[in-house]
Amino acid sequence: MGHPSRTLRDVHRIGGRLATAGVLGGLLVAALGCASLEPMEPLGVNLVDLEVQEITLFEATLVAKIRVSNPNPDPLQFSGGSLKLLLDDRKIGTAMASQAFAVPGFSSTVIDMTVHVNTASAITRIPALLEQDSVSYGVRGALYSQGSFGTHKHVVERSGSLDLRSLGGADRTETVPSTPS
Repeated sequence: MGHPSRTLRDVHRIGGRLATAGVLGGLLVAALGCASLEPMEPLGVNLVDLEVQEITLFEATLVAKIRVSNPNPDPLQFSGGSLKLLLDDRKIGTAMASQAFAVPGFSSTVIDMTVHVNTASAITRIPALLEQDSVSYGVRGALYSQGSFGTHKHVVERSGSLDLRSLGGADRTETVPSTPS
């Protein structure tokens, strides 16, 4: 049987080596993990369509069809998201999606998001909008993906303009009748 203090010393030495190996291994894993975390290209979002589901006196429920584009090589798994719908740079509603969805790398998918709009607020804006030649619209918010290191927030924004004069083929420009000479 060996000397008790020598055995204890051996245990401490082995424990120290194991701790050092653990720290070095952890640093190696972290370094390799960081090498794969190169910056991602930002996601693209486009408002594809709006469908009316229900209109009541105080609220309208719509379904916004949103195209989510992934310009990166790796697929992304999303747990949902929240977007503000803007009309002339003013929020008209919030679109929400709680269903999980995936977007393959270098691809896109269309998701449905439920939108709630304050009916009274929307109605009061219509007369001013009808007087304009064009109206700006947009979506702004965040989508949440799941990865190795937890949840990642992807801030997204997209805006555009709609030419109201071209809708329905009607020419909205006023003409002054000529007077006979």
